[in-house]
Amino acid sequence: MSYRFEWDVVFNADMVTIVTIGLRYTLIVSFLSLIFGNCVGLIAAVLRISGKPPLPQLAYIYIDFFRTTPALVQLIWIFYVLPIIAGIDLSPIAAGVIALSLNAGAFLAEVFRAGIESIGKGQRDATFVLGLSRFQSFVHVLLPQALRRVLPATGNVLISLIKDSALLTTIAVPELTYQFQTDVARTFRPLELYTALAVMYFLLTYPLSLAASALERRYRVT
Repeated sequence: MSYRFEWDVVFNADMVTIVTIGLRYTLIVSFLSLIFGNCVGLIAAVLRISGKPPLPQLAYIYIDFFRTTPALVQLIWIFYVLPIIAGIDLSPIAAGVIALSLNAGAFLAEVFRAGIESIGKGQRDATFVLGLSRFQSFVHVLLPQALRRVLPATGNVLISLIKDSALLTTIAVPELTYQFQTDVARTFRPLELYTALAVMYFLLTYPLSLAASALERRYRVT
């Protein structure tokens, strides 16, 4: 028997509420995770290139662990295991932001490290000639250039965070996927609703992908 699509489950007044609530949580979680992930990634990158044991080794362990384990496992561990072993009771949103931030930070750490190390040695030497301290050299000369070079990659990380935010449905954060799953349970029309959900994620991420590509062309290092 051929399947009969019923698109009225998508195009109705209830869907406006579903999309509004889900989109709000998806964007809040994604942008908070990007902000904190950038902070964590920058700190990890600085420690990675500091050359002062054991800081590089600790940063290396963090980066490799979070890059090589599934984000879903990290999320479940932080939400369910951390309260047991540390007595820290986290809300679903807090646990989700922490997990996504740590995961994104591991990838951003390597992005920042590559951006910092791509700056020519001549500029570093020039800052010392001018009498700048190592800290002043990093903050006023190296970091601004590195941030400009890694901006396109940061946009790609935001795209990944928006997609990975769907994992938070496992701990009942009411983001887009959770909202659509709830509606599927109510209407029993998974094909229509999950098709609409895929279109929603495409509409969210494709413009960001175009913007990241434009930034990459603009700030391409020659």
